[in-house]
Amino acid sequence: MDIAVAHKDYDVRGGGEFLAEESARTFNCPMWVGNHDPERCNATDIDIHEIDKSRVAEWAIERGGPLRSLAYLDTWQRVPELADYETVITSGNEPLWYVPPDEQTVLAYIHSPPRYQYDLFQASSGRFQKLYSLAVRVIFDHNMRRPDYFVANSDLVKRRICRYFDIDPERVDVVYPPVETDAFSPNDAPDQDYYVHVGRLSENKALDEVIRVFNETGRELRIAGRGPQRERLEEMANENVVFEGYVSQTRKEELLSGARAFVFNGHNEDFGMAPVEAMAAGTPVVGVREGFTQFQVMDRQNHRFETEENWNGVTYERGSLRAALEWFEDEGVRWSADEIATWANDHFSVGQFRQGLRDAVEAARNRSDTTPEWSEPQKTTL
Repeated sequence: MDIAVAHKDYDVRGGGEFLAEESARTFNCPMWVGNHDPERCNATDIDIHEIDKSRVAEWAIERGGPLRSLAYLDTWQRVPELADYETVITSGNEPLWYVPPDEQTVLAYIHSPPRYQYDLFQASSGRFQKLYSLAVRVIFDHNMRRPDYFVANSDLVKRRICRYFDIDPERVDVVYPPVETDAFSPNDAPDQDYYVHVGRLSENKALDEVIRVFNETGRELRIAGRGPQRERLEEMANENVVFEGYVSQTRKEELLSGARAFVFNGHNEDFGMAPVEAMAAGTPVVGVREGFTQFQVMDRQNHRFETEENWNGVTYERGSLRAALEWFEDEGVRWSADEIATWANDHFSVGQFRQGLRDAVEAARNRSDTTPEWSEPQKTTL
């Protein structure tokens, strides 16, 4: 199959970048990216190309913010190299500006519509932010209907696609992101008495709330990851909160496997790879009852599930983390570490992602097929 993957950026390796890589590996195809930093991201088994950009566009992308968005709007809409493929899989919102030839099939993998222009808009403030969000919505509303078929990374994001982009639910499938669940094991480290969080240290992860609770209780919390909020978070943390910075894969496996529980407090999370990795390591999750986290963690206080027990963790309403930690320590969870790991592997493995993506590409190609019914020779009766 003549196919290519178009991913927004390849200069910081996170969950979206791993998903784009696995998409390319699924079809053994090239990957086109908006901005490439080979020192940070360089999957040697994938043919990676950076789209052409003007010097002005490169400057704007480096500046970030609205300038970056405008630069990608201009740059992604015309990528002649992509027009040569029969099928293009876009990953992230920026490649959605691409204008395909009419005979090309386009499958759009959506991690989420722009958060602060849609589902988090009510939390925004300032006249400029509101006007900018309005402009983005107007532009997106005009462009989002081009793909033949959509894939959402969770059932929650499918709802956002249908609501905010006005897409027929029949054109949207859900394929959970690939998580290397087999890379983690309950046996990677002995059980210890600390809590852990692994992920990018950004505002939407709401780690300041987590640190305040652990400052009050004195429980040990280990935080692995880097991001723009690190300096501020370190300044507010007591000695019982340990920042490990960027960690190797081996160290991450040890941290997750040895922890008493993984703490996740992100705002209305689209999917959440880190909690799944923790569960793949056999570690329960103490997670806020928002976004897709509320579906990943099954406990008796979660109205989403009819159960009188905590299966793989504990959920809580925002602002109630301290009470949730006390409840978790009192009651624990029913499933063993091996049972938690098996559940994660059954639902979120790389294998299930690849099969789901293949099925979605087939559905997209069927929708884009313009072959008339009479194209096959028919017997005629004289």
